[in-house]
Amino acid sequence: MPKALIRRYLPDPERIREQKSLGFLRHRLGDPSLWHLNRRSASWAVFWGLFCAFLPMPLQMVPAAIGALLFRINLPLVMLLVWVTNPLTLLPCMYAGYWLGSELMGVPMLSWQELELLGRQMLDGQEMITASGGGLWLRLQPFLLGTTLLGLLLGALGYLLMRLYWRWHAVRAWRLRAARRRRAQG
Repeated sequence: MPKALIRRYLPDPERIREQKSLGFLRHRLGDPSLWHLNRRSASWAVFWGLFCAFLPMPLQMVPAAIGALLFRINLPLVMLLVWVTNPLTLLPCMYAGYWLGSELMGVPMLSWQELELLGRQMLDGQEMITASGGGLWLRLQPFLLGTTLLGLLLGALGYLLMRLYWRWHAVRAWRLRAARRRRAQG
């Protein structure tokens, strides 16, 4: 099974449960379904981790962890996949989401100068108060739509690919065992 390959890169559940900073969650982290690796938990963990990776918010690991606890899916795999958007990949991923949202809404994308100005206004708190130039909400709609859809699409694709990979691996293992049995008998 692909368990061995995936487990090689995941942390040990006991080491995570022993973390003093996670003491308030210790009873929840004892749930075996959070650490169990099967086709269902791995596939849903891939979906949820990729979806949360494209959430346009800081600290994406928080909703990812809460979802893993609520849905009882493999927590380490979810945490690993949230890092698809890391400091090196964040800008290209968010730009792709913004482009997708702009295309779907039929709204022209803001230029880099307009984005920089909007960023400065947001940091100064001006854009939150004023509604000049269409307001912050109108400017953020394509971005929010695009990143949410991109997260859903990539999560669904990851879910499907994990299911297919798991199935391919299982069928291959069955065929190899059958071939070994035939060789042993014959």
